[in-house]
Amino acid sequence: MNNFIHIYADSDISHYNIRQLKSDRIKIYSNLEEFENLSEDKKFAIFHIFYPFTFQEEFTIKLTRLIACCKHIIILVSELHKDTVKFCRYHTHPKITYFLCGAIKNFPMKYWMDWFISSTYFYKNNKNQILDKLTPYAVKPKMFDILLGQFREHRTLIYNYINSNNLNDQVLMTYINYQEKISADGNSSTWFWEDEGLEVIDTDLKWTVSQVMYYGYKISLSQVVPIKAYNQTAYSVVAETNFADDFIFHTEKIVKPILARRLFIVFGGYRYLKNLHQLGFKTFSDIIDESYDDEPNYKLRGAKICQQISYLLQQDQQQILTAIKPIVEHNYRVLMETDWYGDFAKELRAVLLAHTE
Repeated sequence: MNNFIHIYADSDISHYNIRQLKSDRIKIYSNLEEFENLSEDKKFAIFHIFYPFTFQEEFTIKLTRLIACCKHIIILVSELHKDTVKFCRYHTHPKITYFLCGAIKNFPMKYWMDWFISSTYFYKNNKNQILDKLTPYAVKPKMFDILLGQFREHRTLIYNYINSNNLNDQVLMTYINYQEKISADGNSSTWFWEDEGLEVIDTDLKWTVSQVMYYGYKISLSQVVPIKAYNQTAYSVVAETNFADDFIFHTEKIVKPILARRLFIVFGGYRYLKNLHQLGFKTFSDIIDESYDDEPNYKLRGAKICQQISYLLQQDQQQILTAIKPIVEHNYRVLMETDWYGDFAKELRAVLLAHTE
């Protein structure tokens, strides 16, 4: 028994990631009492925090018990929101390593780019060459897609700016309020459906993360690259899920314009672009003023973002599309050629091995 690594796993996601390590030295446990009573010293735990995070009390009790009996604990966080970030900050401990789909300011962590992994999987493995339908370097009738999704305060800031400056004829903008559902018949003003390959599973859609079938593959609606919208517009405004001043959450929203080889302006967390740079991507500081990324106040950050929207509306589209080509081609390669899951699995294995001696 002494050669085995014993791991308590709290969810299917935790079990899956342990199995991917493909080690015959690992024994996995789902029963907490059984795991606590083991007399072995090589004991670990892997937790998964998902959203909505409604199980904090139960999670905290388990975590306290496991800190007492484990050599080390790994916590996977696929959704970064105010409550999950607060929890992470509160539960810092020498025995805990966090893997995040983003970053928290002044917080030790490693990357688990779960949304990059899941959002690129279909396009890496699909045989239909769907992305070839895009025309990234052709001049478009409109300048921006601004697909804002569900209501958020920072999205309202952009929405109001476009409307108050009478810019609607130059952009393709959608916004879902609290009352309106996503229309499954394709006639909704809140979503631009793809003409081919899309099958709606649930016609009573309320969220863009709802599952659909796309060319026979189950995927979130929000992960489908909006080819029809992109072929009408030159650039993208990405209004991320969160816009906090102290954490960054990278989702499928940034994956889609990178897959489509597009210039993007991002309204996300403070220094969101800097974090993309750390992941190997390039952005567009030689073309637009990206100092908005260094603005810690989200309202001021939003105002600077709106200035860059207006700036690009005044530029020659063909010149901009030509200038961005080396950047967007680089970003596409990084996204599609990086083994996001493999890199995470190596780090996960390294953390386990570092605490087995």
